[in-house]
Amino acid sequence: MLELALWLLVAQALLGAFDTLWHHELTVALPCSPTARREFALHAARALLYSVVFAGLAWFNFAGVWLLALIAIVLVEVVLTLRDFVEEDRSRLLPASERITHTILAINGGAAFALLATVFPAWWAQPSALLLVDRGLLSWLLSCAALGVALSGVRDALAAWQIARLAPSVEIELGAPHRRVLVTGGTGFIGSTLVRALLAGRHDVTVISRRPLAAAIQFGARVRALRSARELADDETFDAVIHVAGAPVVGPRWSAARKALLTRSRTDGADDLLAFVARAPAAGGVGAGLRRRLLRTGRAQRR
Repeated sequence: MLELALWLLVAQALLGAFDTLWHHELTVALPCSPTARREFALHAARALLYSVVFAGLAWFNFAGVWLLALIAIVLVEVVLTLRDFVEEDRSRLLPASERITHTILAINGGAAFALLATVFPAWWAQPSALLLVDRGLLSWLLSCAALGVALSGVRDALAAWQIARLAPSVEIELGAPHRRVLVTGGTGFIGSTLVRALLAGRHDVTVISRRPLAAAIQFGARVRALRSARELADDETFDAVIHVAGAPVVGPRWSAARKALLTRSRTDGADDLLAFVARAPAAGGVGAGLRRRLLRTGRAQRR
């Protein structure tokens, strides 16, 4: 049972590495999210605990009272995992593949620790000591897993510190409170920081995002979230329109197809804003000036 439990822990390390690299780094670009500080702090603490478990089980049997230390670490790790689930649901909308991966991780981790528990009576009956063992290939695989997850924990701790350091501490003043502001791309790295500053300045913010539910979750329903400018009513007016929408630049290599996607994701949003301004009642004054600025922005983005 012990050997099977350790192989499941190796699988846990591989699944965790996939989740970190594919989802956190590439799919959602979590280090670029100003709301991810607490999630990164939880990830860092959990990763460092996992590194202790992996390294310890790679080379030792936990006999006697040392078993209590192992059990305590595992229980703290479980609590951190549950807290991480809550924090993720509170701060962002997870992709379907990430939720599936987390479910598999939970099942696999539970199975690993359940199988590991079958050897606890024998370890508890022995004199208290860390008994050095050589598990062959498993020892080296678990050692590599311990090193990798420790590095991941350090990286997550640095990301949490960086996000906290860059957190905006000023409000955006627009001459008066309760200005009506339309922001495209409000869930991105720049857009989400801007929206939070606008909310701190007591402005009325409408966010256009490809994921309006994510915007509602991220800002605690303090914003009005739409999928497209086409959903805006013809008689709506805004004091300012800020266009920062676009696919994340962090991710896969900038091939010709990806460059086209990055450009199109920005120009399509500008086109939707132009269509809204064209049908809005304010054809002159601010409306005309806004239309000219959007036209210049659209031309610049296409270049």
